Amino acid sequence: MKKDRIHIYEMESYKHASEEQRNSMRICKEVKEILEAFIWERGKTLALSSLATELTTYNNIRKFLIEKNITVLQNAGPEKTVRILKGWMLEKGLALSSMKLERKLRQILKFAEVKDEREEQEKDIWELEKFEFPIRRNPIKNVKTLNFTDILQPDIREEVKRTIFLHLKYSALGTIHSEMTAVKRFSRFLNVRKPELESLQELSREDIEDYLIYLQTETTERKNYRSDLYGLKRVIEDVGNIYERRHLLQLFLNNDFPSTPRYQFKFYSDATIKRLNSHIFNMDEQIARALIVHQLLGTRISDTLTLRMDCLREKEGRYFVRIDQVKSITYEKAVSNEVGRLILKAMEYTKERYGETEYVFVKKDDPTKPYQYGMIQAQVMRMIRQKDIRDDNGELLKFGTHIFRHCYGKKLTELHIEDWMIARLLGHKTLQSVHHYRRIGNKVMADET
Repeated sequence: MKKDRIHIYEMESYKHASEEQRNSMRICKEVKEILEAFIWERGKTLALSSLATELTTYNNIRKFLIEKNITVLQNAGPEKTVRILKGWMLEKGLALSSMKLERKLRQILKFAEVKDEREEQEKDIWELEKFEFPIRRNPIKNVKTLNFTDILQPDIREEVKRTIFLHLKYSALGTIHSEMTAVKRFSRFLNVRKPELESLQELSREDIEDYLIYLQTETTERKNYRSDLYGLKRVIEDVGNIYERRHLLQLFLNNDFPSTPRYQFKFYSDATIKRLNSHIFNMDEQIARALIVHQLLGTRISDTLTLRMDCLREKEGRYFVRIDQVKSITYEKAVSNEVGRLILKAMEYTKERYGETEYVFVKKDDPTKPYQYGMIQAQVMRMIRQKDIRDDNGELLKFGTHIFRHCYGKKLTELHIEDWMIARLLGHKTLQSVHHYRRIGNKVMADET
């Protein structure tokens, strides 16, 4: 033991510990070397006092890497690693609003990158910002990469990359993610059940039937794989088109796809909404406004968070709000004076702090972008746990922003409003979904009986 240092490995408790206990305190050699090199590099430019203030951050990152058993920094991709970090921070009760850990981890991941001179579409992890064509993305979701490393067969990975690059030019990023999820699940199945299959071009109808049986009898990840199978079908058929393997266009039959599931819309009772709102009112004032406006408009959360500074107009003493739906049409509807004034107050708040912006609800660290859904959800979930907010059955509340839309639609049906008007107020193109709202509760039936 040196005069100014105590080494854990010299202690009796360490000498008598099991190998498993020792490993729980160790970081793997490759990651350790990257961290050491990063800190040495920082030491070349930072003052000693500045470097000392970062010690707590480095220790937290070390704990995270050990507890989540992250042994390679380059493979997972920066966004996936940061998502794992945020989950770990929630587990440890660390504030997600503090950006120190995330920023430092991103710096380390950037430092760990091996420079790759290949074209972006040839890599296994794509940085979407590097593509020159516009990508249809949801502004409230901060998706920066596409990761193909979980596709286990190298040949299939290359086939899928060519296909996804084609789809990326005309499909929404959400659709791309659905296709990627479907292919990765199929890849895991092939790896275990059909390891001899190395290419999608080798697929036969028998392989698809085996996979359908597997989904119906062994998997428990979802209740219904209809959308998953459609995503897989799109990818396989376009692999057939790209590589001129026409038999891939006939692998799926119409009856392979499960019928559309009968959804039972969930909703909050009035009492639950009141309990939740009593705590929402005590949150950050702009986040509270966003959540209350969201409830009163009955929009999707993506449409609330992307309200633009020119969305509100006044005509003949009434306010009208324009809703630019991310997933559908743009429409306008009248709102009460209270809702109009609440939106105006949110606009004033943003102008005072950030000047001219496109959106009403903007990120603090990047006002060019709207609030991110993950940030809203994380803050509300933390509040629910801290304040112990429970539903009518006494269970911890399961928060979902889309449930407010269900509550809004349900209220419209209880007001005896006609279907076409409900569809218009919800921004639906057709009447197809309105019957779901009529089946949510039995209040109208009970009242009229």
